[in-house]
Amino acid sequence: MLVPGVLFVGLLIIAGARISSAQQAVDNAAAAAARAASLARSPAAAQQAGTAVARERLGREGLTCHTWSVSVDAGQIAVGHTGLVRVDLTCQVPLADLALPVPGGTRTITSTFTSPTDPYRGTP
Repeated sequence: MLVPGVLFVGLLIIAGARISSAQQAVDNAAAAAARAASLARSPAAAQQAGTAVARERLGREGLTCHTWSVSVDAGQIAVGHTGLVRVDLTCQVPLADLALPVPGGTRTITSTFTSPTDPYRGTP
């Protein structure tokens, strides 16, 4: 009678750890994307750099997103001026990839990170 309860609690702990690990991977990808975008010289280049780095980091972490999106707010980028770049990253992770026995389910994980721009990048 006690064994099923202990097994259930153990599975809940494992599930929490897997979800926490996925959240950390998305946080790391968002931070790296914001940093890469903050080094760009234009908003378009920031969007491209942020998206590329987020994709690369998620792949490196081994996290498979069923669907994902990256939003880069780089409106304050201007060479010679300080500003902030904000990256919002959303990843829908299949629960089966997190080793959770829930067929067809997903978990949406989001992360936001802001990075300051370097006012001296690209200046002689």
